[in-house]
Amino acid sequence: MKINPIIIFNILIVIFLLIAIAVTVFMVKNGMNIYYISASAFTSLLLLFILYSINKGIPSSHQVTSTIEKNKERLDFNDKELIINSPVMEHKQIIEWNNVEAIYCLNMIPLDGTYHNFEYSIFLKQPAKTEKYKDLSWYNKLVSSENNSLELKINDYDNIDFKKLHPAVEKYLIKKETSEGYLHKKFGNNTRSVQENNTTTSFPADQPLKTFELYKIFDKEDPTNDEKLKEYRANAIKI
Repeated sequence: MKINPIIIFNILIVIFLLIAIAVTVFMVKNGMNIYYISASAFTSLLLLFILYSINKGIPSSHQVTSTIEKNKERLDFNDKELIINSPVMEHKQIIEWNNVEAIYCLNMIPLDGTYHNFEYSIFLKQPAKTEKYKDLSWYNKLVSSENNSLELKINDYDNIDFKKLHPAVEKYLIKKETSEGYLHKKFGNNTRSVQENNTTTSFPADQPLKTFELYKIFDKEDPTNDEKLKEYRANAIKI
């Protein structure tokens, strides 16, 4: 009978793992040097990792990407509501269209630690309604999903349906077609070209680099005490 070598390898690793754990426990009970204890514990973790990798495999880049995409927020729309589904938090935020005071879009160069270029800010009259999923993970049962903020943000990295928001706003809120050219604008170094001896050379232009732009998508222009909304109204470009 042919024996699968993986089974033999698993048995050997389990034996060494049990020995390493036993040695670690022995050293802890006898108050031995912390460095020896750390080395033994690290060996146990390494053997455990090898055992897991052999049987489950190390996630491929495709698997990691699929997991990231699966956990991104999603949008749903109907004639009454905008719904933001959050798989990680296992809840959905429901915004009635008549509860929307204003929508602005910020286009910016990503900073360290950020992965998006475009971000919608949706200003509300009342906080959005939050509904938890029926089957919650144990950790989400311990966390409150209530959000009393009057501003919700949707960006093009965290939300897989980001590009669907503009057509939905046209259809359900503005009720007319508007330009979405603002979603295609990019920023970079402004340059000037100098031609000499049939050679063209580009140099940075003598003007500050533009790093962001703010666009007004929709605004009821009702009076507000929200300082951020006031600032957006004063500085945004109307699409």
